[in-house]
Amino acid sequence: MRSQGRFFWLDASRSETSRDDLVEALRIPEQSLRSLFGSGDAYASRAFHADGESVVFGLCCYLELEMPADEATVRLRPVQVQVLVTADYLLTLHQERVSLPTVLAPDLPEGRTNRYVVYSVLDAMLASSFAALEEVELMLDILAAAPIDGGGGRLPRATLREAGPRLATMRRWVGAEQAVLERVGVEIGALRGFDTDDEPYFDRLDEQVNRLLASIDAAANGMGMLLDLQLNERAYVVSVVATIFVPLTFITGFFGMNFGWMVDQIGTQIAFWLLGLLVPVAAGVLAWRLLVRRFLIGDDGQPRRH
Repeated sequence: MRSQGRFFWLDASRSETSRDDLVEALRIPEQSLRSLFGSGDAYASRAFHADGESVVFGLCCYLELEMPADEATVRLRPVQVQVLVTADYLLTLHQERVSLPTVLAPDLPEGRTNRYVVYSVLDAMLASSFAALEEVELMLDILAAAPIDGGGGRLPRATLREAGPRLATMRRWVGAEQAVLERVGVEIGALRGFDTDDEPYFDRLDEQVNRLLASIDAAANGMGMLLDLQLNERAYVVSVVATIFVPLTFITGFFGMNFGWMVDQIGTQIAFWLLGLLVPVAAGVLAWRLLVRRFLIGDDGQPRRH
């Protein structure tokens, strides 16, 4: 394909393809090769290299990978991808044994420019992040329904532990990608064969990543509101219990004082049970009927939702 002058997309896995094989097949420049293989940490999306002949940068996409049954709480998992763009080809490199062209399936019609091919692949990677964010938002919808449908106002802790770090990781990666994509369009436009297309493809990518970042922030704010709702529900339960027991505490405290009149009047079993049992029970029923039940159900008899 290179001898025919055809631009192509090659996807490779580090676990299946060696560094020497890539160098032999693609003749990758040494500086680009170091950038391509030298960024394996959690901040790989901040790595960037451009020398006029190639551009190397990192992105994150979310794919459906096989996971152990006890860890399969979410369907899409993050995959760190190193991207190399030259005048002859587009290379995507990752550790996982998965085919990005098959999974992402970008729209690559015949006869389109090199710039459009790169744009389509990067756009498909960003679309996978939107799909992962939608998965988190569905989790938050379940959390939002939990305090209303029952469960005593308790949000599932396992879901919270999954959604919180997932949003934080996505926010960190997308924030780094935002800075990368702002420069990618300029550097790729300087490559041979990429300056013949005036379509603002990479401006669209900037808009996409900005929308993604805003959506992640909105989801994080929604999660914060759910946590506040959980705290309010628990405080409400405590208030209900306190409303019932405050009059009971007053009555038991009053009758627990050993002054002379009280000692002289309680001389029979009937007086003991009346003052010691029936009066607290009556006070609890009155507190429920006049205070708690009215707040919970209302005067119209319809249950209120909080």
